[in-house]
Amino acid sequence: MKPARVEIAAPGARPTHVVRAPFAVAPDSKRGPKIEDQEVSLKNELITLEEGTKARNREFYRQLEEIEDRGRKWEVKLIAEVEEQKEASASLLRLFDETLTSTIAAEKQLAVDSIEEFNREKLPPQELRMGDNEKGVEVFVGETIPAVVDRQSGIVSRKLQKAHDTFDIENAKVMKREQKIVSRFRRHAERTAQAFEDERATRISKFMLLGEEIADNERPSDRQEEKQIGEVMREILTIRAVLEEETTAREKEDNTLLDTMLYAQKRLQDCILNSFGSESEELTRGLT
Repeated sequence: MKPARVEIAAPGARPTHVVRAPFAVAPDSKRGPKIEDQEVSLKNELITLEEGTKARNREFYRQLEEIEDRGRKWEVKLIAEVEEQKEASASLLRLFDETLTSTIAAEKQLAVDSIEEFNREKLPPQELRMGDNEKGVEVFVGETIPAVVDRQSGIVSRKLQKAHDTFDIENAKVMKREQKIVSRFRRHAERTAQAFEDERATRISKFMLLGEEIADNERPSDRQEEKQIGEVMREILTIRAVLEEETTAREKEDNTLLDTMLYAQKRLQDCILNSFGSESEELTRGLT
């Protein structure tokens, strides 16, 4: 116990402040053990609250680290999926280009083969036939007719005229046949060109339809991916909001506990002052 200042005065004299020696042994008090027990209990509760607060903070930061790890893993996974999608699209485009190139080359080769086959197998027989007809006509005009005329100059004049008429008819037939062959060849060339044009237009339309079908098949995947990313982002925002709410609630709880402890300590000090007076005040000041 510390020494106390006491005011004393003689009768009719001015008061004087003196220092009173402290008691050799602190006087017994009924409330002393209770106050000491309460102080020890408050200190223990303060230590327990501090340890609980530290444990909750450690758990809070551990959950934050787990959420950040999940976010990083999701980001890596999304980047890998985007790269895989790009590689698949590139490989698909390369496959289409190779298929288109091979198809065009095959169609060109087929057209060249058809033209060569026509020139090699169908035109030569017609040319040979025309040559045979021309030779036959030349033989008939240059040899047969003069011989017949010489043998039957007078009697067969009508037959000769008839032969001339027959020759004109045959010649007309040959010319018509030649015209038909030429017209057929022209029609065949026009049909072939039109067929090539139709095949080109059909090929372009089919590839356009194929591209649209591929785009239609890719749209649900893109929408599903966007939906998954949106759900992940909404989940992250929800978790952040919950974390902020939990942080605010924990701060409020900690502040409430601290205010309660301060209020209890203040009441304890007031109780000590009210119970022991100035000596208790000196004792309290010495403790503080």
